[in-house]
Amino acid sequence: MSSFTKKYTDEEMNAALGELLIGGERLETAMYCLFKETGFFASSSSVITGYVGVTDMGRFVYCKHGLVMDENAAYNMEDIVQIKIRPMILGQKIITIVFNDGKKHTVKFQFAPKVAGSKLPNQERNAEKMLEILEAKQNKL
Repeated sequence: MSSFTKKYTDEEMNAALGELLIGGERLETAMYCLFKETGFFASSSSVITGYVGVTDMGRFVYCKHGLVMDENAAYNMEDIVQIKIRPMILGQKIITIVFNDGKKHTVKFQFAPKVAGSKLPNQERNAEKMLEILEAKQNKL
């Protein structure tokens, strides 16, 4: 399903991230965000919408909704080697997380506490919870 057909609701977000859960795992927090490219040749104009979440089993999960294809992934929070949290205007944050599970993976996303035009009533509360979890992890690194 392309990013043009997404409704961006709590139900859709929970369903998309729910496909990545294993066993009795559940989401501790989840939110809508914009993914950014990483690397030397990354373009700041290339933005992909999607969702990120943290599970009760210590996994970071995400779904990117591209124009043609979606990308889903899950990483263990224990594999985090670096977290950068940068404040932006209007309360937005850019977060870069580097995972190393034998191979390095970088996930970079931007989020706002409130998303205009969407049906995400828990975005602000979930964003606070996500920041708490990531800041706690960052302090342990």
